[in-house]
Amino acid sequence: ASGGSLSEMATMLAARRLAAGTGRMLAQQSKRAMSYNLQDTSGYSMEGGRYSVSGLTATVFGCGGFLGRYVVNKLARVGTAVVVPHRFDCEDDQRHLKLMGDLGMIVDVPWDARDLDTIRHAVEKSDVVINLVGKHQNTMNYTFFASHVETASNIAKVCKEVGVPHFVQVSALAADANSDSEWLRTKAWGEEEVKSYYPNATIVRPSVVFGEEDRFINLIAAWTKIAGMVPLIGNGDNKIAPVYCDDVAEGIRTIVFDKDLHGRTYEFAGPEVYTTREVCRFVQETIWMEDSTVRGVPDLSASLPQSMQGFSPHKLVGAFADIAYRGWAEVLPGFPQLLGARGDYAALNSADWVPHKAYLQLDDIGIDPQSIKVIGPELLRHYQEGGHFSRINIEEDK
Repeated sequence: ASGGSLSEMATMLAARRLAAGTGRMLAQQSKRAMSYNLQDTSGYSMEGGRYSVSGLTATVFGCGGFLGRYVVNKLARVGTAVVVPHRFDCEDDQRHLKLMGDLGMIVDVPWDARDLDTIRHAVEKSDVVINLVGKHQNTMNYTFFASHVETASNIAKVCKEVGVPHFVQVSALAADANSDSEWLRTKAWGEEEVKSYYPNATIVRPSVVFGEEDRFINLIAAWTKIAGMVPLIGNGDNKIAPVYCDDVAEGIRTIVFDKDLHGRTYEFAGPEVYTTREVCRFVQETIWMEDSTVRGVPDLSASLPQSMQGFSPHKLVGAFADIAYRGWAEVLPGFPQLLGARGDYAALNSADWVPHKAYLQLDDIGIDPQSIKVIGPELLRHYQEGGHFSRINIEEDK
């Protein structure tokens, strides 16, 4: 055969191998999308740390978020079979969750919030479904309403159809259907939608959650490092009870495993109540930037007649900030978002996030919540200039 023929033959063989490999890959992906293997742990249990078998299967929607990874870890480390749904194009985003449980105990499946068949596929083998889906910014595909209300409704509807016995909806402590904040209103509406399908659903309302990957103390530190100050819309005197993410996740795990705790509403808050301004000052002092400031746009509502409440400086500036942040995508370069939801200043700047004590708290289920002043310094030390040992060395030199 001539050199040209050999070259053409080699090219054809390479193309066939590539086509065959691509075909096998697509077939595997298609098969995986339609079915998944999950360890059947019903009917027996075994203790042994990460190698335990709890006999429970849980689906955690929103598992890729800040709080979701902690919930998956708490469930998987005691032997729970956990289904972790992911978007069709984001399979790798859940890979780190695989390490939280024993081999075969954590299974990722693709899903779409508007595709009921994919939701059914993710929950049909579960004993409990935990919905942590939420957004901190409006996007073209998913607004606050779509994420907090429509998605919660779709998940609860399908769970009811397939017979999932227990549903846990994670909302927000300040959720209020009459709030000035769209983010908080939709959180309250999401609870109502879930209750329409599961009257005995478990509702968990955490306060402002802080942790290593949060959008709270990290944002305060980032603003301080970049601008030398933290901007607030309002006086900063609204009250919050920051709660540690690990405490919230442990509370959810406790509820899941104790049937006597099912079907109730919980308020998960930290042990101390602060104003937003006090938390900002604590963060600034912790990262050794005591000379930084907290600047707020004044709330003059109390000094204005009822007909002019909407003209308070903080509302005017807040409305302008919301428009600017909603029109400027987070992926684009620019200043960090304001505290709270992006494009919704009222979610954190104008609402109190404190427990009403009408519902069960963390200590009612045997969990002693940790203080932000105890945990915070460890989480913020990488913002300290020169490292957290530099000040010790300076003091020793003196």
